Amino acid sequence: MPTGTPLAASRSTTERHDMTPSDPGARRAGADTTLVRHLNRRTVLTTLRSHPDITLSTLGSLTGLSRATLSAVLEELTERGLLEEHAPATGGSGRPARRYAFRATAGYVLGLHFTPNQVRAVVTDLEGQVVARERTEVPPSVPAPERLARARALAETATSQAGPVWSVGVATTGVVGPEGRVLRSSQIAGWTGLDLVGTVRGWYGRDAVAGNDGTLAALGEKWQGAARYADDVALILSGRPSGQGIVLGGRAHHGRSGAAAELGRLLQDQTWNAAAVLDEAGRTAQDVFRAASEGEEEASRLAAHLAHHTARAASVLVSVLDPQLVVIAGELTVGGRPFLEAVRLQLETMCINVPAVVLSELGDDAVPLGAARLALDALEEKEYALEG
Repeated sequence: MPTGTPLAASRSTTERHDMTPSDPGARRAGADTTLVRHLNRRTVLTTLRSHPDITLSTLGSLTGLSRATLSAVLEELTERGLLEEHAPATGGSGRPARRYAFRATAGYVLGLHFTPNQVRAVVTDLEGQVVARERTEVPPSVPAPERLARARALAETATSQAGPVWSVGVATTGVVGPEGRVLRSSQIAGWTGLDLVGTVRGWYGRDAVAGNDGTLAALGEKWQGAARYADDVALILSGRPSGQGIVLGGRAHHGRSGAAAELGRLLQDQTWNAAAVLDEAGRTAQDVFRAASEGEEEASRLAAHLAHHTARAASVLVSVLDPQLVVIAGELTVGGRPFLEAVRLQLETMCINVPAVVLSELGDDAVPLGAARLALDALEEKEYALEG
């Protein structure tokens, strides 16, 4: 099978010839064999990712698999482009041992982020190394078909710098249902009701997944940002766009309908909305925080106001989830440490037990990286499913 074939595309053709397909024993034996094959492959892949440039004997010691089983798994992974063999080390006595490594560039995942004003794209290899970033401005009034056409052109530009796309993740403002349809979106024209996953899937003929931007920002920070060492995370996406996201047990928490962490109706007073506050003042966040640092009274009042209402949104998630970490992402992070400290102090007046509060480490990459991680998760889960 040529390099570039998706993880779950290869199927074993081995059959037992002493039973007919309709025989329940044959079906059970086939299912057991498939399960063992998947578990063996999963074990080998996990070990290869954790121990790059590993010998067959060491791989056998770490996995507990026989040499024959390892050889079969390694042959399959090599055929599918997921394994590369390195030249044997030289200089020792005896026959040099062959060495193996997971080939992260066998395929790539695309993460897209739709905001009311932009589309962003990030492409990573199978280990999360970013190989391309692109963005384009798209005003909120642009109709959905044109927005999608621009996004497709952007995606093609980004992926042309990589290789075969094996999976696509999409993040957007609004509520995204479990099947990838936008259930509610008030900020992007023509977005409500859009089959986002179905549309994007057609671009590459590969699986696609989708989620809310706040949720996927939290996943991005968990993967490569400020939340790498926390399993339960609450994230506040501040400014334009604004939102919240949750990671529980190290995985994005979307909720039953995709509306987890959607606090808009709970926080109905628009003074909690940073974008509304800044628009009314006719100022950017950067301008407000800069002027506040220089002692301007009005800017200081606005900065305190933004910190209070960022903490207010965070307090709801903290009180319910009791997470290990709160991450502040988005536009208001330009406020830096003074803004962070102000949010933390406000939280202490609202919550019984305040967790650590940090600023995003990923900036504009947080959401599209989270989308890429969601796509990679879906790809890995498909590989490990109980199918041939």
